[in-house]
Amino acid sequence: MAPVDPHSFTDSTHPFAIHASLTLYLDFSTSIIHGSALLSLPALHSGDITLDSRSLSIHSVLDSLSLSPLPFSLSESINPILGQALSITLSSNSSFLILFSTSPSSSALQWLTPPQTSSGINPFVYTQCQAIHARSVFPCQDTPAARIIYSARLNLPSPLSAVMSAARLARRDPAPTDLPALHPLCPASAWCADGRVVEEFSMEQPIPPYLFAFAAGEIGSRDVGPRTRVYAEGGVEVLDAAATEFAGVEEMIKAGEALFGPYEWERFDLLVLPPSFPYGGMENPRMVFLTPTVIKGDATGAQVVAHELAHSWTGNLITNKTNEDFWLNEGFTTYAERRIVEVVQGEDVAALNIGIGWRGLNEEMERFKDNMEFTKLKTKQDGIDPDDLYSQVPYEKGFQFLWRIERQIGRQAFDVFLKKYIAKFKFQSIDTETFLDFLQENVPGIENQVDLKLWTEGTGIPPDALAPVSAIYTKIVALANEFKQGRMPREDEVADWNGQEWELYLENLPKPAEASQIAALDARYRLAESKDWEVKVSFLQLAISSGCKAYFNEVEKALKHVGRMKYLRPLYTALVKGTAEEEKMLAKRIFMEARQSYHPIAQSVVETILTKHI
Repeated sequence: MAPVDPHSFTDSTHPFAIHASLTLYLDFSTSIIHGSALLSLPALHSGDITLDSRSLSIHSVLDSLSLSPLPFSLSESINPILGQALSITLSSNSSFLILFSTSPSSSALQWLTPPQTSSGINPFVYTQCQAIHARSVFPCQDTPAARIIYSARLNLPSPLSAVMSAARLARRDPAPTDLPALHPLCPASAWCADGRVVEEFSMEQPIPPYLFAFAAGEIGSRDVGPRTRVYAEGGVEVLDAAATEFAGVEEMIKAGEALFGPYEWERFDLLVLPPSFPYGGMENPRMVFLTPTVIKGDATGAQVVAHELAHSWTGNLITNKTNEDFWLNEGFTTYAERRIVEVVQGEDVAALNIGIGWRGLNEEMERFKDNMEFTKLKTKQDGIDPDDLYSQVPYEKGFQFLWRIERQIGRQAFDVFLKKYIAKFKFQSIDTETFLDFLQENVPGIENQVDLKLWTEGTGIPPDALAPVSAIYTKIVALANEFKQGRMPREDEVADWNGQEWELYLENLPKPAEASQIAALDARYRLAESKDWEVKVSFLQLAISSGCKAYFNEVEKALKHVGRMKYLRPLYTALVKGTAEEEKMLAKRIFMEARQSYHPIAQSVVETILTKHI
């Protein structure tokens, strides 16, 4: 066997599937999907082919034409990271059909009961397949090296509607002919039962499996631009707020096109999910998934959207070949996001973003001080769960690397290079070495001006990285330093601050600080009650590290309200790393009570934090 990816059973000597036709019956009563996957290969193939699966029941594998059984086996042992290998023996087949069912414990799926939704009437389900969770929805070659086109039929209760990272084709009544073969747990009578509806979708551009996505529930929508519609689960109030927050999306798309070339995905729609969504945003093509915490009421939440939009070129159009090259997705996208923000919102806002990122990168160096391998851009991840390794390093060190190249050759030349890079590798998955080769071919001598090996393979922050330089950044850091001497900022000094300014200020305060100072700061500016979650969580993290027990109730409310891992990680970590046993027990109790409201990925991440420190 020649693995193509340390996080996949996919064999590099086997052909990659090029198309998946999916038929999915959503059973909300059991939190299970009964489905079929028709996988098509580029040519006839005889011999074994290996797919990834996790928490799937494989009922049968069939010849797609004759529907006769094909030999298959699941590996007896279950790898805690990879799941199980599904091995199928083909005999001159160019396609094959798999009948399967998911498990309620699927790591990609979160099923919300009616009481967990905003309406309290209908259930809701959504996927989160990055990094290696598509295999828990359907059997596939779950590596970004293997890009696929797909079509899908979703059968769901008729009061609900569905969205996908694909073009919507139809909403219609179910028909017995929808089923490519009789599923043992989903007969035609269930598929065509009263009160069910079928929604059809198609994705014609090849994507890595982690970008497969759908959601189904009570979803409203509203157009906010010529190619953008906002969808939301949270009712009219959330929909109104989202439409206002993201009203400037078309301007961002045009800025991205001017910088990076044509937008290749036709639509750029947005779905605001329930608060349990574990990320700020997920760049699923045609249908970006967002946490409601990005709706801040002042349009600054659009910066998360700018990041997901930037992925349309860097990450979705050009994809890292494996998670060991994750910086190719996120470093490029962080750079592209800040270029878009600079055009749309100005240089000061972009500088603030760089400043927040610079602070975060330095904090990651402290986090990984006992395992500096994880501070490299090109990492070795064999035997490591990519969810456990998630950090700001590929984002911010990757950004710094590209920013260093830009400073060396000049922005105009770097922009020419970027457009050429995107045009050359679009709809492909590449590794770091491919990028470096292309860089040296197109920027002759760059390896003599910038230490490419140190940047990609070295640990820590290279000496030629650069802290942001701007008047507003310098002022905020200076005020944070004055706080260390006992002076908090005056009202006139912060009168024009939005959430980003406060976030940068709080991130630069000492941890721990004097508890009385923290209480006085909050008494004046009400930071613990901020509607901006970046500000709220930064303050609560500071309060925990400073031993301010008066804020523990606010911490508990926050941890029980949202499932975004950007907030769960620092708050749970601050609690369990404290010296007081009371704080550790508080973290344990909150997680026990909130666990079911978190997405499975977030559950696993918090469990890892608690296990390490308790």
